[in-house]
Amino acid sequence: MTAMPTSPCSALFDDMSGALTQNRLTVQPGQILHAYGVRLLVLSAGFGTTPFGERQELSVVAVSHDDARATYFRAWNMGLGVEYARREFVKIEIPQPNKRRWWMAVSLDGKGHFEGANGHQEGAPCTVCADSPLDPSRPNYEPCRYALRHAWNTVNDWDRVAPGRRHYVLSAAADTWEQARAVAAETCERIRTVGHL
Repeated sequence: MTAMPTSPCSALFDDMSGALTQNRLTVQPGQILHAYGVRLLVLSAGFGTTPFGERQELSVVAVSHDDARATYFRAWNMGLGVEYARREFVKIEIPQPNKRRWWMAVSLDGKGHFEGANGHQEGAPCTVCADSPLDPSRPNYEPCRYALRHAWNTVNDWDRVAPGRRHYVLSAAADTWEQARAVAAETCERIRTVGHL
């Protein structure tokens, strides 16, 4: 396995697993996909309908300069028909569970600049993971078990409300929300200017 790049975005790659094999349909944001002989960070994943049938759409960016030289120096979309994706197996690297891991739903403006983010931390008090209270003024809290899903759902909601905008799901191991947000902002700026991580 090649070494991870050392950059301000390195916090994205803390605690990654080795390469695993899984079905293409199960690829999620935050994972590193091995495709076309390179490593690509999955920024968002979704499904859409075309005249030719359903497609899985992945928004990806190259992990290193060498990976970008073989693909593109920018974030780009790759799609595959669901019928083909169902039969395809790919190698991926996944972030390991970590109490310091933040999953961020990131919104970009029309020029690709970081505009804002919503964050969800694994194990932090969460009202979504808790049972619904009988009295709405007294919310219940439980440790968050689905931080990635919360961020991914936020991005999917934003895509429906503002379909022309770019939205990513990023993860970083950080002690505070401010540190995680700074990593997200730096990552978006690096993707916009350098074209890879």
